[in-house]
Amino acid sequence: MAAPSNVSWDDARHLYTNALHWEGFPHLLWESLRLFFYTEPPQYDGVEYREEGVPQCRVRMTIPQHPFRSQWQPIKVDVVGYHLVDTIEATALEAIHIFCNQHPMEVAGYPISLFPAIDSSDPEWNFRIAHYGHLLGDSAEETIRSITRFMNVQHHYQILLRHSMG
Repeated sequence: MAAPSNVSWDDARHLYTNALHWEGFPHLLWESLRLFFYTEPPQYDGVEYREEGVPQCRVRMTIPQHPFRSQWQPIKVDVVGYHLVDTIEATALEAIHIFCNQHPMEVAGYPISLFPAIDSSDPEWNFRIAHYGHLLGDSAEETIRSITRFMNVQHHYQILLRHSMG
């Protein structure tokens, strides 16, 4: 089976991809970035290696400078894991968290603003949940679809983590 066209390897055994060929956090990240008029999806650079006999990998990804919002600086994410697929997922999830934390007012009216639910006792997050209805307007269906997709991706990610630990 041939690799998808958005995946390539270089001579140093680095994997380059936008990771949009499967339903996962990279796909959710890109769909959200497009809402904010980003023109190119983030590219992931992954490499597998051994450290003290343990197989590991490192994935680096940068959300580029916004095309016309100069105050939105690039976001660089660097994650170490054990397998490329789950580390790419973790990298995209970390990028979602960073993006939402850096732009809380801008993401407030979009489903992505609900995803970084790290602490259910966070008053700001609870306020967004309790009062999100008036922000939704016509996007209630889109929000439900996005949240459902996020839960499915999270479940898939947890399966990948279990396989990598087993």
